[in-house]
Amino acid sequence: MTTAINYEKDIKLAKLAGFCYGVKRAVEESIRIKKENPETPVYILGKLIHNNQVSEHLESLGIHTLTEIPEILEGICIIRTHGATPQTKEELEKKGCKVVDLTCPDVKRVQDKAKALAKDGYKVIVIGKADHPEVMAIKAHADQYSESLVISSMQEVEKNIEKIRTFKKIGVVIQTTQLVDNFKQIIPLIGEHSKELKVYNTICDATFERQKAAQELASTVDLMIVVGSKESANTTHLTEILKPVKNTLHIESKEELKKYRDLIINTHKIGITAGASTPDFVIREVINEIGKIGEKTRE
Repeated sequence: MTTAINYEKDIKLAKLAGFCYGVKRAVEESIRIKKENPETPVYILGKLIHNNQVSEHLESLGIHTLTEIPEILEGICIIRTHGATPQTKEELEKKGCKVVDLTCPDVKRVQDKAKALAKDGYKVIVIGKADHPEVMAIKAHADQYSESLVISSMQEVEKNIEKIRTFKKIGVVIQTTQLVDNFKQIIPLIGEHSKELKVYNTICDATFERQKAAQELASTVDLMIVVGSKESANTTHLTEILKPVKNTLHIESKEELKKYRDLIINTHKIGITAGASTPDFVIREVINEIGKIGEKTRE
C-alpha cells in the first residue's frame, strides 16, 4: 500500500526578487526590436544579462549573442545592460550596423560620473570586480583621461597603498551591484591616505533594497534559497550576505533542488530570493518544485 505524506511548507518570497527595472527594460526592448525587424539580423554583444535561461529564450527568438565583434556585422547590434567601453561602441559604429544601447541607466550614470571625475583631474578608483563587464566599461570611460584603479576589497586597498598615497585627488565610484558593507569598509581606508577625496555611492537602489529585503526575510525562516546565475554579481552577493546568518543555498534552476531533497523535506520555513537577472518563471518553478518535494511518498 502506498501512503502519501504531505509535508506542508511555509514558503516566503522576498519583497524584492527577480528582474530589476534595468534588466526588464533590456529584455523587453530586445524582444520588441526583433519583433519589429523580423527579417533583420539582431545581435547582442555579450550576454544581455547573466542568466542562461534568458539567453536561450532570446536565441530561440533569433536574437544571437556574440562573444566578439566579427569582421562583418550587418543588422542591429545591442549593447547589453552592463555597458561597453567607448572603444567597443566606436568599433561597432564603424561596422555600419545599427547600434542600440541598452546599458542599464544606473550603470550609465556610473560611467558618466567616472568620466567626469577623471576629466576634472581626479584619479578614479572603481570599487568592484576587475573582470566584470560593468566594471571594465566604467574603467574604460575614466581611462579616456587618466588610468583608473579597480579595487575589490580592503586587502587590495592595502596592496595599493603606496600608489594611492601619490594621488593628489581621488574620486571613487562603485559597481552598481556591490555589497554595501564592502563599500563601507573600503572608503575609510582610502580616506586615511588621500589628500582630497570625492566619493559617489553608486550602488543602485534596487541592489540595496534587494539585499535588505533578503536579510529581513532570512531572520524569519530556517532556510534561504537564492535563485539565479552563478555568473551574476548581484546574485552571488545575495548569497554572501545571507550565508553568515542563515543556512543558504544558491541554485540556478529547479533541477538543482534534487540535491537538497532531504534538507527541504525536513525544513518547514523556507525563504526565497532571486537576483536581478532571474526571470519570474524560474522563481515560480523553484517554488512549485519545493512544494512537490514537500510531498513524500513511501510504501
